[in-house]
Amino acid sequence: MAGNKLSPRQKMIGMMYLVLTALLALNVSKTVLDAFAKINGSLYTTSINFSNKNNEVYAQFENAAKTNPSKAGPWRDKAYSVKESADAIVFDIQRLKYELVAAGDGKVSLSINGQEVIKEKGTTFDQLSKTEKFASFYEVNMKKDRNKSWEIMGYDGGKDQGTPMVQDLTDFKSLLVSYTTNNLSISSSLETTFDFSDVEKKKGEGKDTWLESNFKDMPLIAAVTILSKIQADVRNAEADVINFLKQEIDATSLKFTGAEAIQIAPSNYIFLGDTFKADVFIAAKDSTQNPTIYLGDYELGEDGQYTMVGDYDTIPVNGGKGKYAIKTRAEGYKKWGGLIAMKTDAGTQMYPFNGEYQVAKQSLVVSPTKMNVLYILGDQIGNPVDISVPGVPKDKLIAYCDNGKVVKKGSSWEIFPTKVGKANISVSADIDGERRSMGKMEFRVKRVPSPVADFNAKLKNGKIKKNVLLGNSTKLIAYMEDFDFDLKYKVVGFTLGATYNGFFQPYTTKGARLDDNMKNLIKNLPKGSQIVISNIMAKGPDGRQENLGALAITMN
Repeated sequence: MAGNKLSPRQKMIGMMYLVLTALLALNVSKTVLDAFAKINGSLYTTSINFSNKNNEVYAQFENAAKTNPSKAGPWRDKAYSVKESADAIVFDIQRLKYELVAAGDGKVSLSINGQEVIKEKGTTFDQLSKTEKFASFYEVNMKKDRNKSWEIMGYDGGKDQGTPMVQDLTDFKSLLVSYTTNNLSISSSLETTFDFSDVEKKKGEGKDTWLESNFKDMPLIAAVTILSKIQADVRNAEADVINFLKQEIDATSLKFTGAEAIQIAPSNYIFLGDTFKADVFIAAKDSTQNPTIYLGDYELGEDGQYTMVGDYDTIPVNGGKGKYAIKTRAEGYKKWGGLIAMKTDAGTQMYPFNGEYQVAKQSLVVSPTKMNVLYILGDQIGNPVDISVPGVPKDKLIAYCDNGKVVKKGSSWEIFPTKVGKANISVSADIDGERRSMGKMEFRVKRVPSPVADFNAKLKNGKIKKNVLLGNSTKLIAYMEDFDFDLKYKVVGFTLGATYNGFFQPYTTKGARLDDNMKNLIKNLPKGSQIVISNIMAKGPDGRQENLGALAITMN
């Protein structure tokens, strides 16, 4: 009972109880019984002292709740629920003690201001004054009586006043444990103090209930002392828990020794005609109280205190944050600031804050990253463009095109026009949850210029060697000359012809390589012969085929 999990106060109470149980193991003489009376008086005094100190803590709860209801109010309410439960249990046990003594002595001798006050037989507890109800006993005459305590507390033939008492104490323990779940020391002490488990009898004779162990065949004065000890336990547990709850209020309090006034604006780049907005607050803010925020010029006095000067205004505050908004009317950099007045334990403190923002006309920049026109490139390749609006993040921009589609690619965009002519690229921006038009730009749309035909073994001044022309790797290619887009064209067919034995002999093939007929013709041609490549058909990335015309070469 006086283990390491108990508080010092509880250990002291436990020591008294150990002395009591030790006395019970001795021959119960008048001297021993008188010792019980003294222990009972000490426990009664301890209980009263706990109660007085607890009332001081409750007064602190009340003052804290008046100063800051939203923060301290819930903790005060928990503390008062502890007080209500503890008061009820102590009161009910006081009634039990009176009934025990009345059952044994008939009349009850109370100590009021050190004087004996006799309550004659038949006087009930409810008939006593408040002072008399909580008075200690001046004298208990029938100290040795071993029957009266079980007649009142017992459940086998008695009035069974003990069972509801144990239930009330168990409920009280559950309430306190629920308030101290994050304090293992207190919750463990509560479990030990209010343990009403069965008790082993001597020599393996089974178990007694907690009530039987403490009140059956127990001298009257010992039973009264046990009840006084329980009252002291209740007051001690009450003290531990309400002091813990008071610490929880302090744990949620903010200290402003290092506080700083802060202003945060969603953007410091504002379009002309829009509203500049910002939140203004103390960095170590206390969300349970709203500061007063002054807007305007301020100065630091010789006393080290900030004060507002000239004309100034206040801004609305919600949840500890000031909401500042002002309509912009002129371009340029704008400075603003003021003071935040905050109530602290040391009085009202002033915290300065300053900020600035830029007001500018909205503008749109759409830059093609390849060239100054848009080309019809098919569905696979787009015209890359860079779109920006000063002061607006790119992820807040949305682009449209009235001639084709727009696809976002990372931090840039690609335009896929569909017809020759013009294309307007319109841009809007998501600003403060609203979509706003940023303007549009017009572009010309052209078809892609035709590719140029050549052999992959490049012609030199229109000449090519016979062995190169007959090589297995030699083929016709189509490429974009001086064009920034990486467009791939594929030769899908052509006609090769030359004059041999006085006749012009043309041969047509599919694909980009010479077929056997073409190679046989070339093998028979002498050096310096003219060869004509015509009807060169190339397929573009959009699937459209285009005739690249003719290519005249000289074989050397």
